[in-house]
Amino acid sequence: MEIAKINTIPIETYLRLEEMIYRAWDIFINHFINKKYEINLEAPFQLHFASILKYVGELYCLRKREIIAVNLEVDMGDAKKNYIDIVIEYFGNDGKSSLLIPIELKFRTVKQSAEDEGVMAIYRDVYTIEQLVNKGKYNGSTIPFGYFFIISDNQRYTKKAKSGLKLVFDTSEGYTAKKEHEYKYLKNKTGIKFHDKYGSITFKKEHTFQWNVYKYEDESKYWFLKLKI
Repeated sequence: MEIAKINTIPIETYLRLEEMIYRAWDIFINHFINKKYEINLEAPFQLHFASILKYVGELYCLRKREIIAVNLEVDMGDAKKNYIDIVIEYFGNDGKSSLLIPIELKFRTVKQSAEDEGVMAIYRDVYTIEQLVNKGKYNGSTIPFGYFFIISDNQRYTKKAKSGLKLVFDTSEGYTAKKEHEYKYLKNKTGIKFHDKYGSITFKKEHTFQWNVYKYEDESKYWFLKLKI
């Protein structure tokens, strides 16, 4: 009988950071659905997910001089302020090389309603991370990729709208936001206000919305989305 090989963590840095973030997300989701924490707003979502990223990140530092730091509300803007919810900072084994992984979060509930604002905010966050990744560098550190995460008890974010703003800013299951397509909606006050403040959104690459769902015994549900950008 052949002896089974050891399961190893990827030594290649990008793959290792990606796996670390996925494992941290899975742990956080399981804490959330089992109600380890009271999370009803984005702020506690940010705090608890960041703490898990920090803990798992340290475990994924496989070599002596590697360091992972997890920072909150980091200004990554140039001329304008641009605060990012979570930024993972990785320092390599050589003590010099560094990477930044920007992460934006959303926590949307049925009680909040305002779904038109919600879908545009999702697109805005994805666009913000994409711009940072496209720039590739910040203060000398490389930005290889970023992430967007959302939790919601509102199924309408996962369902395709028949018309209106939510059909344009589509976040439904399986929808792919197109690259080089101008996203804007100027047929209601909400869309006009958003456009006046942020302008239209044009992605440089495609982004596909693939949701996961958890159903409790009382039939209530939460939906989770993870986008690598």
